[in-house]
Amino acid sequence: MSRTVSWLLLVVWSAWIFALQGLVAHDGALAHWTPDLGVCLLLALDPRLERRDALLSVVIVSGARIGFTADPAVAVLVGYAALVVCARQLRRELEVDRLLPRAALAAVAAALLTAYWSLARNVALAHEGLQVAHDPLSVERLGSAAAATALAAVFVGPLLVRLPGMSPLRRRQR
Repeated sequence: MSRTVSWLLLVVWSAWIFALQGLVAHDGALAHWTPDLGVCLLLALDPRLERRDALLSVVIVSGARIGFTADPAVAVLVGYAALVVCARQLRRELEVDRLLPRAALAAVAAALLTAYWSLARNVALAHEGLQVAHDPLSVERLGSAAAATALAAVFVGPLLVRLPGMSPLRRRQR
């Protein structure tokens, strides 16, 4: 299978992942416990990618999330790009691809991204003159997003990069 087909399949899988995440988040009881599967996918895929491919993966995953969220598009792109840049920097100093460090990184990333996107959404709504919905950003909400994403990074993340068509992306080119 060619790498081009693999990148196209990443587009399809990312869209399905975020559609599923949106369905789970739509349920009121599970909304705050929905993991950020984009964080899980990027953390699982990034160590296997070359630098130039990492940017393309950020654009693809961000684009898929943008299609299923009310968060500002630029904020989503910047958030996921910051995640990949930080993970790459941390990887130079620490072993962040093992089980517990990856879970911790995913938890911190999910909490920070949840807070960042909530702020960006409220600023965008206020800028448009719309009344900002009462969307309190509580420690409980950040904690539940962090915990759910940490668990998903451990159990679901490794499965996401093993989806059909992803193997050419996991191998570094020579």
